[in-house]
Amino acid sequence: MKEVVQSHKWHLVFFGVAHAVILPIIFNTVYQITFSSTGLYMDYASKVLGGSIPYHDFALEYPPFSMAFLILPRLFTTSFSVYTVVYQIEVFLFDLLGLYLIYRIARNRGEAPWKMLMAYSLAILAIGPIITKWYDIFPAIIVLLAIYYFQAGRYKTGWFLLALGTMTKIYPIAIAPILFIHHLCNHEYKHVWSGISVFIATSLATIAPFIIISPGSLLNLITYHTQRGIQLETTYSSFLLTAGKISSSPPQLTFGAGSWNVIGPLADNLASISTFVLVFFLLVTYWFIYRQINKDKNQFRDIGSYSILVIAVILITSKVLSPQYLIWLFPLLPLLSGRQRYVMWGIFIVIGALTYYIFPLHYVELIYLENEAVAILLLRNVLLVLLTVLIGISAVARSEIPTIKQPI
Repeated sequence: MKEVVQSHKWHLVFFGVAHAVILPIIFNTVYQITFSSTGLYMDYASKVLGGSIPYHDFALEYPPFSMAFLILPRLFTTSFSVYTVVYQIEVFLFDLLGLYLIYRIARNRGEAPWKMLMAYSLAILAIGPIITKWYDIFPAIIVLLAIYYFQAGRYKTGWFLLALGTMTKIYPIAIAPILFIHHLCNHEYKHVWSGISVFIATSLATIAPFIIISPGSLLNLITYHTQRGIQLETTYSSFLLTAGKISSSPPQLTFGAGSWNVIGPLADNLASISTFVLVFFLLVTYWFIYRQINKDKNQFRDIGSYSILVIAVILITSKVLSPQYLIWLFPLLPLLSGRQRYVMWGIFIVIGALTYYIFPLHYVELIYLENEAVAILLLRNVLLVLLTVLIGISAVARSEIPTIKQPI
């Protein structure tokens, strides 16, 4: 048994070394992206360190805990080039944390870690160098960490981390109902209230200072997102652009809120109902999850699968779908179970490759609505919908291998 454990540790070491080549070297040489948000991040951090207050003195499109990750590299330097290096080190450390968590989850499941570590690594390669230029890896790994603790029976810690993830990037709040449903189906009513209390208390502690300083300032964050139009890369947009090609009446594009958006009567109507569409499909998904958990109590193994299902539903029904949003999916991808997981891993790799083709390689062609770029976007989004459906199907026909829970 000791020899087996040592062998498994070598799996972790091998992939750790591989990631030390992929992120710092490959993603900055042969496989790179010239676009980056690190300049914006450094500007935000410099303003805060200069005494400015987010939401009050300057507009910030992210929740408040995001600033913790943006300020940290700025504490070491005033140079942009150095800030970029330190920021990428921060990203790399979170990547290694995710790698370690996948290793631990594989061990707890009684599986050979190399398969799940391989899926994690291939997913990073599929997403590409954008992972080092945007900050979405931080909430994504926090979500994985929350699931890890929750599966280990450390419920309050799981809820606490999920709240921090929500205060970093809003989407993790959509996973909270999954934890609630799990407690409810297992009649763990004490954990329901304690978990929700921890989540609310953590969120309020993070956001309260900004509410106290300027009660109306956070409305700017809400307004910023609610007033956005149909982004060019969304599922809605891909079908609007394709319909425009068929009818020889392409929709118009405009730039706003940091992205290219589709405008026109139909696009505006879709933008106005998109929130209702998103909420409807989320409610259907939660009902589906409730039915699955209620069939077989204590499904710790499937928390990750249900979480990636919810995130995928958000991506395909949201009116905003930036390339970096795929980062939300990748840490949870290895947690998929069942015979179809290899197919789903393969589909995600293709989705990542098509996304890289669109941005950064051929984004100008997409803006000019060239046929090939529009076709690739449509294919990418169809595959994203297919992946979502397959995740749902795999939850129904999941593996019957029992879950092994071990203390952390």
